[in-house]
Amino acid sequence: MTTPSIIAHRGYSALYRENSPAAWAGAVEANADHIEVDVRITRDGQIVCSHDDDLKRLTGRGDTISGSTDLELAKIEVDGSPAVPSLRLLFQTVPKNQSILLDVKDEQPRSLDILLTALAQEPDRELVLALHAPATVRYVRDAGWSRKILGLVTSADEEAFFNAGGDIVRIWEWDTAEGRIASHVSRGRPVWISTGDGSTGRRTGEYNSEELLRMFREGATGFSVNDPVSARHVFRDAAGE
Repeated sequence: MTTPSIIAHRGYSALYRENSPAAWAGAVEANADHIEVDVRITRDGQIVCSHDDDLKRLTGRGDTISGSTDLELAKIEVDGSPAVPSLRLLFQTVPKNQSILLDVKDEQPRSLDILLTALAQEPDRELVLALHAPATVRYVRDAGWSRKILGLVTSADEEAFFNAGGDIVRIWEWDTAEGRIASHVSRGRPVWISTGDGSTGRRTGEYNSEELLRMFREGATGFSVNDPVSARHVFRDAAGE
């Protein structure tokens, strides 16, 4: 039994604060295949790692990413580390041989240009862009991005995503009705799953073992989870390893 890729959702977020250096280091130690990190652009054009555009959920503060400078955000800490770490700190923390999945939250042309310029300075890293619109895929391909792209697109946009140059489609667990995964696999399209959320009744990144194995048997080759260690054990136990 070949095991699928395990994507550490916002790092090893089951044990550590999401998108934090500790979560990234924990994911590396856990041997996650990919570390998923959300990226945004500050007011002064710097790249930081944050799922939300504001700090309310993590710190109770009302500061926004897009309305703050890099230096202003650097002064805000949670448990001794930046609430919103910089892309520089991400690359300082994560070894070059570790794949990183960058969930791009701001797909305006200016922001994409800033991100692509920064990533061009890391030619030896395995970086995957996670994008939300076919037009964005076309934009970054036209700009010279040759590495992989994961599509965080709606089902209505999936054909346009692949036509624009996308490589892997993400499907939410709650949207995997019978035949949904197989419809892509039969056409040679890799499918990654975001576990939890929606009708599952679980938080994003939380999983049910039986559901993981069902989706894997149907052809999914990657799973985004909060706990990469326990998810890996699900597949190894099923394989008798």
